[in-house]
Parts: sequence; structure tokens; C-alpha cells
Amino acid sequence: MASSSADVVSTRWFDRVATPLNACSLETFAPIPVADGDGEGDGSDTDGDRGEVVVPLVIGCYQLNEQTAKGATPSPVESTNGEEAATKSSRSGELRLHMIPSALSAAQSMRFGDARVVEMESGVLDGKWRQKGPSHTSIDGSCNAAPLFASACASGRIHLHALEKDKTQTWTLSHVAASVPSTDDDAALCLALAWDDFESAEGDISEQSRTSDRIVSSYSNGTVALHAVSCAESEGDGQRPGSIAIEETHRWNAHAMFGCPSEVWTCSFIRGNENVVLSGADDCTLKMWDTRQTLRPSLKIGDSEFEAGVTAISAHPTLDHIFAAGSYDESVRLYDNRKMDRPLAKVGVGGGVWRIKWHPGGEAGDLGKMLVAAMHGGCRVVDIPTLGSTEREEHAVQMLTEFTAHESMAYGADWLWFGAPTSDAVASCSFYDRQAFLWDPYNR
Repeated sequence: MASSSADVVSTRWFDRVATPLNACSLETFAPIPVADGDGEGDGSDTDGDRGEVVVPLVIGCYQLNEQTAKGATPSPVESTNGEEAATKSSRSGELRLHMIPSALSAAQSMRFGDARVVEMESGVLDGKWRQKGPSHTSIDGSCNAAPLFASACASGRIHLHALEKDKTQTWTLSHVAASVPSTDDDAALCLALAWDDFESAEGDISEQSRTSDRIVSSYSNGTVALHAVSCAESEGDGQRPGSIAIEETHRWNAHAMFGCPSEVWTCSFIRGNENVVLSGADDCTLKMWDTRQTLRPSLKIGDSEFEAGVTAISAHPTLDHIFAAGSYDESVRLYDNRKMDRPLAKVGVGGGVWRIKWHPGGEAGDLGKMLVAAMHGGCRVVDIPTLGSTEREEHAVQMLTEFTAHESMAYGADWLWFGAPTSDAVASCSFYDRQAFLWDPYNR
């Protein structure tokens, strides 16, 4: 079901940046036009005259401020169970915003540029842009469609930041809301989150998403939670018009192992059914939940398929019912949630899977492309060429390129898509060596 690793081409990087704290996640947003005189791009005030765009990129960082016996900071994978002496305040975090300008000639000339840094109240373990939809407050207090970024933090909170320009017309992340941690276990870390931000085939957001956004999140104490994110159109309930609120609406015990809670490393909604949530955990199981009844999962896939913990779930952005799941067992599996008896495809990627990102282009030739952050195995770009073109019980997988410049575990990776294959690029980050790279996904 996959190509031989001997066929994989190693690719090169064209920019690198260091992060002061350990880099744990990396997320990009859709291109934003550069307005005349805003000074982004190459630093001049004339970029807008050339129709330039920038891609917002956020690196989420996490650092434990207490030394272990070996004198090293443990990664989030190692630390959720083994930090009896650690308190929430001992975990530092920050968001680092880079506005990546499109290259005038080729992707190889892209650069990170300077970072705008937001200090967080605790370590950032995951983050996601709200890719589509309405809810957001602008600097003038009105609701509009500007981007929101959600951060999953070691404090158990979800923080929301708005991408907007400050008084100097510089892009920045402004804090707009935070969730209240669960009172049942205030020591639980928020490990992962996902927005319900799928568009219909006509480009519309679902009716449920028009009035409020939803976030699903997962925790180190074995629970999964749903949150509503809303924007106040008028004054009431202590909110001023234009203010953002995030409220937990439901939480349930989702995963356990040997009678103890199991870390839920990943969670996701799925396109095509707004009542379905997926979760994956250290107990070697992937579970599908009907959010209207969460006493037990509607489906569970366990160690008969997964040989280790389930660490990444990524729903396809444009194909109903399709999602990819990754595991510590170093494999990515493709599923259709209507027929889960076996994967539609499976491919080994040379390391434990921590992030899976579908290509954002939306064209037929891009539907099957996935970017994978494979921890000690670096990053991989894989393709399922037949995905979306035909109904099959099994799909072949091609390994396109690998990126192995990271000197420690690659945790974060995402696409930079400017609308043309010649400008396609990838960014990724790694934990212990505190690095992020811009690189060529196709070794052009």
C-alpha cells in the first residue's frame, strides 16, 4: 500500500530560525493581501503595489522550568505523567508570529523574517487557526471575519488570539478570550484541539457554525471536551458588543488504560457529520463519538490495528468522511468513517507521527497530499493520487520527499500555499534543538 523508502528523495531547506523555547507546534493560515503602505513583506511600503500576499505562521513553544535528573527539559510526550514535582507555573510558553511574504521569483527565496512574540501564561502544546467563518472581534470592537488562533496550554486553558494590526499597522496577535479550566482536575494539561471549520461544497459554513464556532479539545487526564466560541453582536451577559467568549459545553471521560486515565493526544471533528468527534490516545485506541451521547464510543479501533498510542488525527478539509490517523507505531492510516473495518491506505513514515497536514490547495492533484511530522524521523510528504477520484477499498501511497535536517523530534509542520505550485513551501519545527525551517516539499 506504500512505496519503498528507497524511493524517497531528501529535500533541502532555504531558511532557518531558532526559537528561545522548545518549539512544539507550527501552524499557518491562508494568504493575506499586503495592503499599500503596511510595511510587511520585504520591509518596504510598496509591496501592495505588486499584489503581494503574506502567510501568517505561528510557532507555539513549551518549556519546563525545572531541571530533570539528567538536566534536560522533557518533551510534552515524556512529561505529562512524570512531573510530580512540576507545577503549572513551571511551564513557560510563547507564541511566535511570522508573516511570511510570497517570493517574487521562487519559493526558495522565502524567509521567516522577524517574529512578533506573545508571552503565554503556560506552555503551548498545540494550536490551530480558525480557517473559515465569522466569529471574531476587530480592534474597533465589531464582529468580522478576521482570523482567530486557538492555543492548547499546559494550564488546561484554551487561549484565543486575534490576528490584527496594532496602532503602528504591524500585524500582531491580540488576546481576546480564554476558557476556564475544568474544576474536576485542575492539573490536567490541554494536549490538543481542533476547530469545526469545514466548508460545504458551495463554500458555505454549516448552519451551526454561523451563530457560533466549536472547538474540541483533549487532555492528559483522559477527557475530551467541547467548547462554544461566540461573538457578542450586542451588549448583554456582561459582554460588550464585539467581544469573544469561549465556554465549555460538554466534557466526558474518553480514554483509560489499566484503570487509569490515558493521555488523549489528539482529537478532531470530521467533515460530513457535525455530530461526530474522533479521539486518539496513549491507550492504543482511536475512538469515534456521537456528541449527543458520549457514555460510550460509537466505534473503537484498538491494538488489533495500532501497535502503539494514537497521536495524530487529521480530517480531510474538502472530502466528506475521510481522515488520516497517525501513531507512535510510525504509520499513517487513511480511513473513511462510514467503513472502519480496515484502513483505505497505510504507510510507514520512519518515526512516530505527531502532526498530519492535508495540502490546502484543493485542486485534484493536491487532494491526496499529506505533510507528516514524524518526530525522530523528521518530516515526510506523501501522496495518495487516487484519493477523491474514485471509490476504492484500498489506495496506493507514494512517498514524495523527506526532510531530515531537524536534529531532534519534529513536532510541528504545515504548508505555505500561495496559490501556485511554484510557490508551494513547507515549514516545520523541532523540540530539543529549538529550530524551525522553511523547505521545499518537492526538491525542485
